[in-house]
Amino acid sequence: MTHSTSILVESRKGYACVTLNRPDRRNAFDARMVEDLCEVFTALGQDHSVRAIVLAGSGQTFCAGADLRWMGADRSLSAPEGQQDAERLLAMFRTIDDCPCPVIGCIQGAVYGGGIGLIAACDIVVAAANATFAFSEVRLGLVPAVIAPFVLAKVGDSFVRRFCLTGEPFSASTAQGNGLIHDVVEPAALDAHVASLAEQITHLASQAVRDTKALFHRLHHLSHEERWKACVEGNVRARLSSEAQEGIRAFRERRTPNWVMPTGGE
Repeated sequence: MTHSTSILVESRKGYACVTLNRPDRRNAFDARMVEDLCEVFTALGQDHSVRAIVLAGSGQTFCAGADLRWMGADRSLSAPEGQQDAERLLAMFRTIDDCPCPVIGCIQGAVYGGGIGLIAACDIVVAAANATFAFSEVRLGLVPAVIAPFVLAKVGDSFVRRFCLTGEPFSASTAQGNGLIHDVVEPAALDAHVASLAEQITHLASQAVRDTKALFHRLHHLSHEERWKACVEGNVRARLSSEAQEGIRAFRERRTPNWVMPTGGE
């Protein structure tokens, strides 16, 4: 396990757990956590032995967004410093969103403001049934500007208008019904459910999973005609890959492909 002042990184069999580790501040992020998350997700994304990443929070709260001591009025802040902070925040969300391997959010307790941005940057999100959420920015005179692109891509305009403009809390079931999270489980089952999903991914063709995520990201930025070309190219490249050749051969021979990680201990 790697220790940081703000996060913990633990290696599991084929995947990694990144845990926000400021429980005394409800895992709110400050400049150090923003920097740490960028560095860790960049490094893990470049490590092809890591097939998935679980993003969790220590203590009773997943993430309270930006630390108000960092954002607060008692901090003398110039416009250039504010610009730099906003750019670093955006880089953090983009680094998680662009991470080549799947990112699974493990959500407990309350999630506020920028914490919802972290959820929106995850590929798969599991929440405890008693988790609560709120776009709390407007209560503080702030605007959910940096997280807006990620949340809009995840849930769409209507949901964002409804809850960003009121700042009122909403439940895990509401979050699930609008696509912000995928699975809702009892609190006692949260860790096991997330671990099961991560382990499922370790049994898949690693590069195919990464290529699938990359294709989805790429399609958002292409024109209508460019999308068809990218999909054809992606299909051909995958069919010619060594993973596909092994996977099809293993299916015919009724055996496990050689890229499936063996089950067992850590």
